[in-house]
Amino acid sequence: MKVKQNDIAGLRQRGTLPPCILLYGQDQGMIQRESQLIRQQVLGEGTEEGFDHESFIAEALDEERFLTACRAFPFFSEKRLVTLKEIDKLPAGSRKTVIDYLGKPSPSTVLLILGGNLPVTHPVRKQCEQDKRHWAVAYFPLDPSNLRTWLRNHLARAGYEVEADALRFLAGRLDGDTLSAEAEMEKLMLFMGNARRIGLDECLAMVGETRVHSGFGLMEALFSGHVGQAMAILDRVLAAGDEPLQLLGLLISRLRRLIQARAMLAAGEEPQAVARKLNIFWKENDAFFAQCRQIREPQLAQGLLDCLEADSALKSGGETERVLGGLILRIAARHPQSEPGTR
Repeated sequence: MKVKQNDIAGLRQRGTLPPCILLYGQDQGMIQRESQLIRQQVLGEGTEEGFDHESFIAEALDEERFLTACRAFPFFSEKRLVTLKEIDKLPAGSRKTVIDYLGKPSPSTVLLILGGNLPVTHPVRKQCEQDKRHWAVAYFPLDPSNLRTWLRNHLARAGYEVEADALRFLAGRLDGDTLSAEAEMEKLMLFMGNARRIGLDECLAMVGETRVHSGFGLMEALFSGHVGQAMAILDRVLAAGDEPLQLLGLLISRLRRLIQARAMLAAGEEPQAVARKLNIFWKENDAFFAQCRQIREPQLAQGLLDCLEADSALKSGGETERVLGGLILRIAARHPQSEPGTR
């Protein structure tokens, strides 16, 4: 059955876990934390995990060994835990094995299935959602308001106080995935040293104010057809040691926020309210709303698709310069060259 992200903690606290729990979605940070809590609940503290827990990768699933692990009896725990990771990469030939097991699960095992985005037609997702014995929990990126709350609480638990402007700036650089947010917060805490109050100046010093504007500058160059300028920005950012996925993530985040902003403005919301809801850094308000007026929705949507394809290519081991250079050429080629800021 479908279980809301906010409800799973209460269901776990009742003490009885279902035979299968599917955790999937974009927020891999939340999924990792929830899977750890489930592991602790099933195995307990100090349990011999090697006896009562086995883990499998879906893409290279040994079906016979998987079924044997699921149907084995626990040694030290009340139940065994079997984890099946990356279910979105499960080969079509192995799906029947998993689906058949879900139809007749072992009462002595909790099967924990983890994955990224799953379409509604994915057979494992459908089975877990339709079978009332199982749980299927989707984890979506946090919206801007909840992301600010998460960041504030995360930093507070580590002993840091964060000012409002700094919090808005940090939330504006992230896109709701707590796994990537945790990595960024680790960098910030290392940068802070013994200081415990995080202000805007500290955030800007950590990331470099030039890098803050790279996403906007790159987009302005791309959507005005200035290939050379866009390539120069890319070269400068990569030469500074930035990870290409971080720059691409910033560009994707900007495109998504522009799409959201256009919809909010069309619905009659004031720019100030839109900027606050979308965590737009105050120094970038003018440039942001200028791009809202200049770039049409079909251009934004196609640019977002191009970026998502490039993201997939980079994560699959594609060469950075070829992938990002190709992305720049594809986007810029659709737009006649004009002077930046005049379109």
